[in-house]
Amino acid sequence: MEHAVESNETRQRGAAPHEIPAAQIQEALAEVLLSVSFRSSKQSQQLLRYIVDQTLSGHGELLKERVIGADVFGRRPDYDTNSDPIVRARVAELRKRLAQFYVGAGANSTVRIEITPGSYQASFLTTPQALATATKSGNAETVHRVAPEPGLVPVAIPQVSFPAAATGSEIKPRKNRALWVISILCVLVLASSLFLFWPKSPVEQFWEPLLGTSKPVLIYTGSNPVYLPTAEFLEKYRATHKLDELDAQGHEFLIPLTPDQQLGVSDLMAVRDTYVTLGDVSANVAVVAFLTRNKRSFDLRSGEDVVFGDFRESPCVLIGAFNNRWTMQMTGDLGFVLGPGMTIRDRSDARRVWAPLISSDNKILVDYAIVARLPHSNTGAPLVAIAGITQSGTRAAAEFITSPQEIRELIKSAPKNWINENVEFVLQTKVVNDIPTTPTVVAVRYW
Repeated sequence: MEHAVESNETRQRGAAPHEIPAAQIQEALAEVLLSVSFRSSKQSQQLLRYIVDQTLSGHGELLKERVIGADVFGRRPDYDTNSDPIVRARVAELRKRLAQFYVGAGANSTVRIEITPGSYQASFLTTPQALATATKSGNAETVHRVAPEPGLVPVAIPQVSFPAAATGSEIKPRKNRALWVISILCVLVLASSLFLFWPKSPVEQFWEPLLGTSKPVLIYTGSNPVYLPTAEFLEKYRATHKLDELDAQGHEFLIPLTPDQQLGVSDLMAVRDTYVTLGDVSANVAVVAFLTRNKRSFDLRSGEDVVFGDFRESPCVLIGAFNNRWTMQMTGDLGFVLGPGMTIRDRSDARRVWAPLISSDNKILVDYAIVARLPHSNTGAPLVAIAGITQSGTRAAAEFITSPQEIRELIKSAPKNWINENVEFVLQTKVVNDIPTTPTVVAVRYW
């Protein structure tokens, strides 16, 4: 029986649907679709079911961007995928919802569904115990091929059948058995050596300063101060306006303001260190999912729940830009900095300034972000900053640095010893329907 040895993993990855019984995969799919992460989004349910069904049926030709756009989202068969990136956006959202499910309610699931990075096909993972059970339930001679992660080398281990206990002339010499045992041990040692010294993938190399430490990764997210109507103001509004049933039950609802309406100081209350943007939440999900896949623990913080000494003690990820004072402080002396007027500026060239493009109805059309990866930060511990000018840029940047394909493209022009160097780069992303598209690198520096 062939096996692929997988470095530092306790799960076996299925390369083809038949390795795990289809019924077991469908049960796992049903569990996902009924979860909190999915039951509120019919579109996400339809998309995931379509991807899983076509993968199980072996219809890889149907898992193309334009085909999915037509079959799932009702687009014309010849629609322009560049101007309408709905499939890319929705699949990215699908990956986040799956990550949320497997970090929470689905943490103990025996079968795990993932969307293969760089494609729209599903892949299926299962625990070794579940795989052993499935094998026993079928033909004992069935071969299960488990595909390794990209960059790992499959090592074939021959199936060995030890002779049953016997008497008389059937007893084999002890010497032959010893040779069998020595051969198996040699193969195992060789396999372990290959994976011990096999180079890490580019995305693992990018994150190595944080992954290579034993301490939990501190993830600190900026918060946005807001003004809310006071309870007294809301009660006055209820008394003079008719509300629908849902708004009448809750405390927070949108009050339409007119040009002649005046608000006093007693009508509003300032709330700090409480609200986080959806883009920053999405960035958290992307980073947490990546750390979870790499079996790293983490500590989520926000608001006043951190002091400078915490950054000295642990590797850190800072999420957010102008809403995160620690990002502003830690990146303020770098080459690319967050500047006045919601901009990113090149300190070495005053002509290089990046600012978001905003439509007449205040929609973000183009956003920018800084990513700083600092193995040698001012805190003394490794640090990664993910800082979009708006929430869209932050979300796009987090997706970029957790994507194997994007990091591979980034380091094509990197210096030879970039792994041990600091790197900072500026990303540009187009925003469609409040969802950022795949960003591009517009400036980068290593030191």
